[in-house]
Amino acid sequence: MKFLEAEDDNQNNLYQRLVSEDGKIEMGIFPVMFGYRVRAGFVGNGMYDLDWCGGDDQKQLELLYSIMKNILEARGNFRYIPPSSIIKPFFNDHDFVNRINELVSKPLQVVVLKPLHLDRQKLMASL
Repeated sequence: MKFLEAEDDNQNNLYQRLVSEDGKIEMGIFPVMFGYRVRAGFVGNGMYDLDWCGGDDQKQLELLYSIMKNILEARGNFRYIPPSSIIKPFFNDHDFVNRINELVSKPLQVVVLKPLHLDRQKLMASL
């Protein structure tokens, strides 16, 4: 499976969104009070099978976004992928980090995201 860039989903606050070529799975950035989450689920469902806390650091979030993209492109489904970390943000949860690193197909291509504050501005403008 491959992901393609898609329009932001302003209704569900999912930004820097990607949608699978078959149009079934979406992933993106979801701003929360103290940072951002990387989420993935079925398009239009409004519920997410993967909901990973990325914290508020741009580079850490780019890494997490890239890992999720890599795993989903290789697997094509959500089976056996950890739905969330126990300890937030993800990089403080060593078991979670080990589990997702085991699922990564090599090499990992790190995605450079647009500045995260732009997504938060879009969210605030919609309130």
